[in-house]
Amino acid sequence: MRTLLASQNAPAPSFSPDSADIPETPEQAALRSHLLASLDDLRLLVNGPRRTIRSLICFSNDLAAFQVAFDFNFFTIVPESEKGIALEEVARQAGIDVGRTRQVMRMLCTHRVFREIKEGWFAHTLTSVLFKRDENLRSAGHFGMDEIFKAASSTSDTIKASPQISDLTHSPFNTRLGASMFDYYDQNPEHAARFAKAMAGVASVDRKPSTMADLFPWETLNGTIVDVGGGSGHVALTLAQRFPQLNFLVQDSPDMLAEGKRILAKEDPAVAGRIELMQHDFFQVQPPSERLSARGPVAGFFLRHIYHNWNDADCIKIARALVPALEAAAPGTPMLVSERVLPGPNSGTPLHEERGMHQMDMMMMVELGAKERTQNEWQALFREADERLDVKKVHGSGAAAIVEVVLGL
Repeated sequence: MRTLLASQNAPAPSFSPDSADIPETPEQAALRSHLLASLDDLRLLVNGPRRTIRSLICFSNDLAAFQVAFDFNFFTIVPESEKGIALEEVARQAGIDVGRTRQVMRMLCTHRVFREIKEGWFAHTLTSVLFKRDENLRSAGHFGMDEIFKAASSTSDTIKASPQISDLTHSPFNTRLGASMFDYYDQNPEHAARFAKAMAGVASVDRKPSTMADLFPWETLNGTIVDVGGGSGHVALTLAQRFPQLNFLVQDSPDMLAEGKRILAKEDPAVAGRIELMQHDFFQVQPPSERLSARGPVAGFFLRHIYHNWNDADCIKIARALVPALEAAAPGTPMLVSERVLPGPNSGTPLHEERGMHQMDMMMMVELGAKERTQNEWQALFREADERLDVKKVHGSGAAAIVEVVLGL
């Protein structure tokens, strides 16, 4: 690692708050994956099964410390100075007792989140200071330790109550918080605002819109891309900046489109002018392609992180609603599905990478009674929606993939 960093004139990483991130190059990504796979196996072998099990069954206690830190603003209370802050002052600003503040801070220090620089004085590390500096990442952490941690603890109870059904209503989120995820955020606007920031924080780590441009040969398409459930159009905007031959029609709810109008108003008119906004519910039948856009024929339908929010029955409804438009479009017009593609058995995917994808799979179950899917499961899903739908190709792999689906004869 140090040799590769030196060859790229990059500094070696440390736990200091001022340490630079490791460059995100293909060489670094490959080396990181190899090292993490080796370290995972080494830790398991060195610890043995009993110590490994102890760590796993006790990890909820670690999460409890993180939950307190987010709920009581520890990350913003601790200053960035090397001098740090006295434990008593953290407790005073947080509004809780010194004893429990000490317990939580020292637990977090074992993860190198904060450091005790001297008895009773705490300062930031590289990890904790990221939460202080980046509100979106802090929101992602808080969301994970609030709604999701609470809902996850109700997973088994939910399955006991509905052993054969998994959907929005029969989800751990609904069980614990008393409403489906969508209804909960409608009823709790402050938490909805935090959730929106959390999603932006997650996107900055592993769901960057810019990766969409490199996963699929967009330059081979010409015309209008219908961005189904495209939110505020932030991904369409990224693609429009890169591919001038494409126009975009972003479909979503009025609230999301209103945000899209605000975003587009600030952009280069030459780019923003190639993006249209249209109210549409993706459970409803898509208008035939010739009625969708005045800017040219439909070149494809794009659904980014839509299907993984729904169970199979709902996903089939979404796919069937697109079939009439695919029938009216030119033969071979693709439905481009940007989702994780879970590895199958014995795929050779490093376990730490597979674990990251299955964490998201479990999160979909907890939040929405939904799931991620393997390539075979994607194929089966679309064939059940319409036997003519076929997975032509999977572009990319794992967490970064686009499933290209076409309507056959």
